[in-house]
Amino acid sequence: MESARTTSQKSKKFRILMLHGYAQSARVFRIKMRLLMEQITQSITPTLSEEYPGGIEFLFPDGPINLHAPGTSPSPEHSENQAWWLNLDDTSRYVFLNETLHYLIDFLHGEPIHGAIGFSQGGALAVMLTSIFEAATDPNPYRIQSMEDQGLPAKTLLARLPGQQPLQFVLSFCGFKGTMNYYSSLYSTMLKTPSFHAIGAFDTMVAAEKSKLLVNSFVAPEVLHYFGGHFIPRDRESLRTIMGFVQRTCADGVRKCGGRQQVGEEGVLSGSSCASVPAPYRAAKMFLIRRRPTVQMCRARRVIG
Repeated sequence: MESARTTSQKSKKFRILMLHGYAQSARVFRIKMRLLMEQITQSITPTLSEEYPGGIEFLFPDGPINLHAPGTSPSPEHSENQAWWLNLDDTSRYVFLNETLHYLIDFLHGEPIHGAIGFSQGGALAVMLTSIFEAATDPNPYRIQSMEDQGLPAKTLLARLPGQQPLQFVLSFCGFKGTMNYYSSLYSTMLKTPSFHAIGAFDTMVAAEKSKLLVNSFVAPEVLHYFGGHFIPRDRESLRTIMGFVQRTCADGVRKCGGRQQVGEEGVLSGSSCASVPAPYRAAKMFLIRRRPTVQMCRARRVIG
């Protein structure tokens, strides 16, 4: 028994859930995230090697909904056009969302995760999971009950994922809030999980204002504003900013709660934009990445996520 426990400890991994966007796939998302994955692995492995000797594991599920399948119902047959739920407006209940939540728990095989990274619809989903996982250790029973009252299977999900703690971090690229008429319980309590948000100035798929509403759900978010459209920024400055966030949260080993953060050397705080947004957003740590070829960045980015 002791030997089995020792072996398990030696193989313990730091698990990061990677959630692609709408009409994309795990394969495509893995390709797009390759550089970021390499840098994350290089930057945090030394910090986490003692607690997680098995290294870093990136988990890439396909969305369970095949958009090419008849009826677009959840299907095990995956294409390059998968989704996490249907209904893309901000007024409806999401079709198949609960099925997706159960599907992800199946995918994780009952083993907890430590971080989540998502793009667009995947970024929205990553924050939904962040909220549910925070509720697991919240002493206020109203929080998880309010999710149940809105039809979210939070208690069942947590029971199927024993030992799941609040995430060490969440990264949401071009993310957004779920429909508030149906999913307000996920955001009614300010989220304490360290979060990083990337918002494109010219994003025509998920407007910057929608992403800012998601930012407002967190106690102490960090925000990267980049001059581009609906994609994950991978230029040197953006990657350095993202790596700085991931390194800090992993090195701290604890979740940062509250407090106004000051911008470090790696970013520039935009004072004018802070004055025109709600208080929670003003408290965010913001970075402004200036890039020259903005037209080239926006070109041929038509796939929604």
